[in-house]
Amino acid sequence: MGGRLIPRSFSKQAWHRFDQDRRRLYLDDLGGLPSHSQACRIDALIRLEWLANKYEAQGTLQADREAREHRRLLERLRADWERSLAKPPAVEATPNLTEHLARRAAREGSPA
Repeated sequence: MGGRLIPRSFSKQAWHRFDQDRRRLYLDDLGGLPSHSQACRIDALIRLEWLANKYEAQGTLQADREAREHRRLLERLRADWERSLAKPPAVEATPNLTEHLARRAAREGSPA
């Protein structure tokens, strides 16, 4: 997801800009209104990324550990998000008796 807003400060105003930017990107992935579970997942994705960025900016050993854990959880949740967007494979409709007999006849080379 290129061109994403990366906060340089972690103020309340920066949080709101970050939240709006990320929420727009995730909603664009959906192409419609999110279900309740999708909305909750979007909230969690945004919060995890914000915290990971915030801890990384602190630059201490403890903060680096926290950032790494948040990134790990973020990647797992992002993979779940991507899987939730995947369309289920198309299921071929079961043929009725007439279609089945026509296909069978075509395979065997004889008229139905």
